[in-house]
Amino acid sequence: MTQATELLDLLRAGLDPSGPLPPYAQLRAALAHAIERGVLRPGDALPTVRALAADLGLAVNTVAKTYAALKHDGLTENRAGAGTTVARAAWSGSLDAREALIRWQQHTRDLLGAGVSAGALRTALDEVMMGNVPPDGQDSGL
Repeated sequence: MTQATELLDLLRAGLDPSGPLPPYAQLRAALAHAIERGVLRPGDALPTVRALAADLGLAVNTVAKTYAALKHDGLTENRAGAGTTVARAAWSGSLDAREALIRWQQHTRDLLGAGVSAGALRTALDEVMMGNVPPDGQDSGL
């Protein structure tokens, strides 16, 4: 799957025409999520406003408003001739840290899906954060 295909799939999944938020806010959240997940990395170009509007079936002004909001949030930059790119400062950690965080989030979802309660996960995380669990995890109570 190409980056463009993955991005469009992620954005389409984040849009709900019957949802309570206006389309620009939904698109804004979906693009921010793509940046958080590393689908879009610092320096990556976003699709042009017109192209993204056409691909998603949205009005050009909706996508333009979304891009303006992302720029205001510091997630994107606009450069003459280069279009809109993900801001270099959009992710303050290293890519290794980002990837580790994404893996942790996936493991958390897997544990929840396997029936581990949110309370048990919070307790285990608190124990690790306080340094009360040996590296082998035997005291986690899971």
